[in-house]
Amino acid sequence: MPPLYQPTKPFSPGVLTSPQSPVIQASQCVDVTLTSAQILALFTTPVTLVPAPGAGQMIMPEGIIIRVAGVTAAYADAGGGPVSLNVGSMTTALAANTIFTGPAAGQQSQQWLQFAGTSTAANPSTNVNAAMTISKATANFTTGAGTAHITVYYTIEPAV
Repeated sequence: MPPLYQPTKPFSPGVLTSPQSPVIQASQCVDVTLTSAQILALFTTPVTLVPAPGAGQMIMPEGIIIRVAGVTAAYADAGGGPVSLNVGSMTTALAANTIFTGPAAGQQSQQWLQFAGTSTAANPSTNVNAAMTISKATANFTTGAGTAHITVYYTIEPAV
């Protein structure tokens, strides 16, 4: 009995094929651990999660897992803006910073979110060859001690 579907292109690692689309990029994954000092400075010093992909390419985040472990004290947010994930001007902000302000000594918290953002129109647009970062909109966390383990699932796509 013949196979139900015979791909028109041979299989390549990291690339999937289907009858509707000749090439579908496979997801990539990166794990980054933020130190307490990095978390306390997210407003003044954004942290790169995924490096810039190169000319004519853009990062398309699919999903992000944030895991925070409190070491000695929960982070205090003195009315600052949300923590956000950014690719150029494409931004997804957390609805609340409780993933960081909740866990106290010995406690943990996790959050899953999907990335949704629209880049600013430009030539080239701001998300082309831009790194993916995590930052805080206004004001650093004032106190706290812990770590954050962030996993990002993403693809690299052509800009046009």
